[in-house]
Amino acid sequence: KVEPFGRSWPMTRFDLFAEQALYGSQGFYTQLGTAGTDGADFITSPETSTLFGACVAVYLDQVWHEMKCPNPFVVIEGGSGTGTLCRDIFLAVQDCTDALRYVMVERSDRQREIGFSQVTTSCFADREEVPLAALKDLPAGPITGVVLANELLDNLPPRVVRKTATGWLELHVENGVENWHPAPEPAENMASAIAFNAPIGTTLPLHLKAAVWINRAMQLLDRGRILTFDYGVDSSELFNDRPLSEWLRTYKGHHRAGTPYSEPGTRDITCDVAFDQLPGSPNISLQADWLTSKGIGMMTAWARDQWRAAAASPDSSAVAARQVLDEAAALTDRTGLGAFLVAEWQIGD
Repeated sequence: KVEPFGRSWPMTRFDLFAEQALYGSQGFYTQLGTAGTDGADFITSPETSTLFGACVAVYLDQVWHEMKCPNPFVVIEGGSGTGTLCRDIFLAVQDCTDALRYVMVERSDRQREIGFSQVTTSCFADREEVPLAALKDLPAGPITGVVLANELLDNLPPRVVRKTATGWLELHVENGVENWHPAPEPAENMASAIAFNAPIGTTLPLHLKAAVWINRAMQLLDRGRILTFDYGVDSSELFNDRPLSEWLRTYKGHHRAGTPYSEPGTRDITCDVAFDQLPGSPNISLQADWLTSKGIGMMTAWARDQWRAAAASPDSSAVAARQVLDEAAALTDRTGLGAFLVAEWQIGD
């Protein structure tokens, strides 16, 4: 049970603190936090451009054919927010349209309601029945299809541990202040296994919640794919003198928002995902390369031609084309969104 924050918050383990700060009754996502541009707190790939959803739609068509065209073909999106990616997929998907059944999974009641309304209004305004459901948690399986998650795993709070000369300590929070206490044996064993040669002072996330989520998704599918997009690293990269504040971050109003321990519920708390801690053996690529493989270059060829033809004296159509090119560049920028990791698990044939 998630209780609201009070004036004085008792000492608790960091992952439990962050869980309540994000998803509790006074949590960031429960009250106001959202992705987008104006008035939002951060932007993700779907809000950057509809091109992202169009590329995911190409992927879904490809997987549907690879799986011999199952009907129904179920797509479950974890952390669907206000439905932007779902909407763009429905507007772009081609081959699997008739078989597609989509489930948006969103913990925030407010965002789930907004998302369902946005998708039905945008894509199914003239239909009495829609191939869409909105749930608070993953549905029961088994299903045949794809489980998607864009920037979800980074919002599943990790436990945080630090190596000392005598063992591992675990991060706790009390009244907005860090407190480090001896890690219990299971956490110490996990940290030692992940970072057996880490120097003293190494601080690590333990992605237990993210690992559980991926495992649940794997158990949900009788056959299909799991596809996630997130900023990620290998655990060994965190050994290399990276301070905790570099990989455990907060955002509010599109800016870094300082410590995650103060003013809980007012800011997003996010963590680089150590993909080597997740179950299975996913294929991992950079988002820039993945989007290229799904045809983002071909999707924007018309915009390049139009901009080149009118660059010397651009009209409104040329300016619109330039905007599309800028969006594609942002999605594939190898110092930004393009550096995100795309992980794909294959389940069954």
